[in-house]
Amino acid sequence: MEPRRFGYHLGDVVERRAEVEIPADLRLDPESLPVPRLGTSLELREVRWEPPPWWRRGGSATLLLRYQVLRSPSAPQLLDLPPVTLRFVGTARPQEARLDGLPILVSPLVPEPPPERRGLGALQPDLPPPLIDSRPLHSRLAVEALIAVLAGAALLGSLLGWPWRRHPRHFDRAWRQIRRLPEPASAVHWRQAMTALHHALDLSAGEALFAPGLDAFLARRPAFSPLRPQLERFFELSRRTFFAPGGEAIPELGWLKALCRLARVLERESER
Repeated sequence: MEPRRFGYHLGDVVERRAEVEIPADLRLDPESLPVPRLGTSLELREVRWEPPPWWRRGGSATLLLRYQVLRSPSAPQLLDLPPVTLRFVGTARPQEARLDGLPILVSPLVPEPPPERRGLGALQPDLPPPLIDSRPLHSRLAVEALIAVLAGAALLGSLLGWPWRRHPRHFDRAWRQIRRLPEPASAVHWRQAMTALHHALDLSAGEALFAPGLDAFLARRPAFSPLRPQLERFFELSRRTFFAPGGEAIPELGWLKALCRLARVLERESER
């Protein structure tokens, strides 16, 4: 296995490994192995011969050579791993196997200093850090913050109600339910109209309102005092409609619509 050819520096170890096939009638002459020795640029640090197993005649052997780089050139330089010749004996004529030399590229530890020309000295002051334009980021954050505020306001408005949105008045809601009922009204439509007006009165009073509580209601809401006679009649018709089976009043839907319309006008005037 051959080592890489480049990328070496002072102190690096270069390892070269070779596989050698040995015939059955030959053996290595140990005197032909290279000997570790000092050098000026490359030093052979280790030589290792790994022969085939003793019980096998011939086979594959391994030669391992380790070199160390002892030179740091001022510019990239080629250094040659020397060739190696192995001699094998066992026949009348010795045989040889040659491992050719191998060039490797050694680089300097530090780059060559720049030329002293036009301020290209050895060291230059650090450049100031580049400024990053943060205006787009600020704009995006402002837009995102505005969207978050609007989303929060929309959520609160949906949960708590919008302050500028006027809640529908009680008799307005009852009027929308009553005004489209056909005339003459059937018993079903009459009961629907009575129920809608009852509901508006209950919401205005803050409690379930019946005839005995009418005086207290008009004392709290004097704006509806002009309706006392109509309300007394309304509660009488309600009693006969819902609590006197067989004694239902004849539907008078036109009168009930007029009562709701008048209550609607008084409710609006009371809120001005």
